[in-house]
Amino acid sequence: MIQMMMSTLGGSAAARASQQQHALMLRKIVGLAIVTSGFAVIVAQVLQHAFSG
Repeated sequence: MIQMMMSTLGGSAAARASQQQHALMLRKIVGLAIVTSGFAVIVAQVLQHAFSG
């Protein structure tokens, strides 16, 4: 009975593992987007300085 109550409150272990995988993937995607935008800013500044002469 305790196990049943815990599973209804917290969800199944498989559901939690799946949710953690999705959260990790989302964090990786967001991190990649931040790094990519940072590189884009650096490239834009380099081009701006190169062409402003």
